[in-house]
Amino acid sequence: MEHEALLTKMTNMLREEERPALRKRIEDTLARNSKGDGKDDARSLRYLQDLDIFLNMRGAEFMYSRGIAETLRVGEEIFELAYTMKRAMG
Repeated sequence: MEHEALLTKMTNMLREEERPALRKRIEDTLARNSKGDGKDDARSLRYLQDLDIFLNMRGAEFMYSRGIAETLRVGEEIFELAYTMKRAMG
């Protein structure tokens, strides 16, 4: 349930008209990253936790973090999603 609560928390930060499309984009990303190895729930939760961290970063910190994406365990895709979500926040 933590997974759903976190996803709802993040989508509630967005403008109402942006929520359905971005929620679908997140869910599609999680499905695409699914490997069927029994670790998908943990992997999805970690992805959502990382995305939440990026959403709560200030602009300058976020842009700096994006610049080092390849050295982190996350890829560029999460930054693109976080950037889109930040713009949809208002």
